[in-house]
Amino acid sequence: MNMGWLLTRHPRLRPYRTAVIFTLAACLSLLSTVPWSKTTARVIQGTTVQVSSGTYQRTTIFSSYPQQCGNGSNDCRSSEWTGTWIMPDGSLMVAFTHATGPTSPSQGRTFMPENLLNLFKLSDGRSYTHISPAPSGYHYLDKGYDYYGLSGNCPPSPKLPTTQKCSEVVYLKSTNSGRSWSVWRTDPFQAIGMSAYAPQDIIALPNGSLIRRVNGDDLQNLRRIPHTAMLQILKPKASGVYPANWPALGAAGQVVVTDPLICKYQVSRIRRLKDGRYIALGQAWPYVGGGTSGSCAPSDKATNMLLVAASASAAERGQWKRGMPDIAPTVLLPNEWDAAQLPNGDLLALFRTQVSATDRTQIRKQAILRAKPGSSCPDQGTSGCWVMDQATLGNPGNFPHSGHPELLATREGVIIQFATTGISYTNNSGASWITFKGMTPTDYYPRSIQDANGDIYVFSHVGGDDPYGGTEAQNYSGKKPGQTAINQSITMQKFRLVCDPPC
Repeated sequence: MNMGWLLTRHPRLRPYRTAVIFTLAACLSLLSTVPWSKTTARVIQGTTVQVSSGTYQRTTIFSSYPQQCGNGSNDCRSSEWTGTWIMPDGSLMVAFTHATGPTSPSQGRTFMPENLLNLFKLSDGRSYTHISPAPSGYHYLDKGYDYYGLSGNCPPSPKLPTTQKCSEVVYLKSTNSGRSWSVWRTDPFQAIGMSAYAPQDIIALPNGSLIRRVNGDDLQNLRRIPHTAMLQILKPKASGVYPANWPALGAAGQVVVTDPLICKYQVSRIRRLKDGRYIALGQAWPYVGGGTSGSCAPSDKATNMLLVAASASAAERGQWKRGMPDIAPTVLLPNEWDAAQLPNGDLLALFRTQVSATDRTQIRKQAILRAKPGSSCPDQGTSGCWVMDQATLGNPGNFPHSGHPELLATREGVIIQFATTGISYTNNSGASWITFKGMTPTDYYPRSIQDANGDIYVFSHVGGDDPYGGTEAQNYSGKKPGQTAINQSITMQKFRLVCDPPC
């Protein structure tokens, strides 16, 4: 399995000295009250930042009870794909997908039936199969990536004690700036893999309602739901208590792309802009020849896409608009991407892409998405959108491939990009990047956020896009003899920035 499949389908702080607090507050006041201008640009370009050493900490905030692996070791843990947001009351939230339970057939694990597995297809039209070697027209899926039997109530295991649901989204909550965490809720689910409900994009609206995407394309075994991205809303009751269950899949308003040329789409980030609007980032796949019927294109002809809701209430009602014209694959081959808003309203976008349609070597590129009036938008009648400035498309930071891009527009004015391969920041809208000092590279698929106090948090998971379980003759779980079995955990890095000159 790779992330391409996921698409078609993370010590107390020493108190700051009064002078530092004063200068930081002055910087935040300047950025929030002074409109973007050439003077503001020069101020930011003259600013360098690094981690304030007295504030940095790195901790593990979640590590599940280990399960016995098929190779006899006792370190099988599966917790991955983090998301983070801040609730209206200031509570810090982290969510991730989690699996436990039997690791191999000898311990009671079961897998998706072959007839259901065959419903899942690669972009080239091949169906998934557990048969190895795969027949013509099929792609072998390692059973280590089949989580179907680790769903809802765990299947009985003759050898392993089971103390919790097998596959679930776990929500952790901190009310003391990350010093301690408690489980806020869990959402059990059943799917072939962990990606269908990966919570990387969850966000809270000002009234406390949560938005999440569910990828219906990863739920082909459920035949009566839309096999595209669904944006669900979980509204708190008048008492402030949240319902135990999210709305039914495919309920009214969840499928928000109504363009007749769109076959299906995916979302992996939802971000709030400074003016209160929300953007959802992802990819869209067109129908062959257009129209509202027919099969999806057999090759990967996705186009990067941006959905825009004019307000929190519009987002809650599912009233999104397409916020970016299609980008031709000859210009940029789409994959996961992220964007950070610049002070002038443009977006700095960082893309995970590949060299060409024939050279699938993964690389990164960035570009500026220019804010444009409604007349330039794919959805007429919208107030505005963003159009890629192709002259800015490139890789000035020389970033290597490293999973889903992650950008954080900080209160200090700089934009930081976090990755397993290193961390950099830009103080000139991406024209150049500077190595960020004072913290280690992140773990896999980082998600970052900055709170009202200026604290920056980066959450990610140890490991990678890993299988779960043991070993069998057909390389079950993808682990060769002697390799370390999956042992994932959720980590947090926390710090504040120090500016030079003081901001």
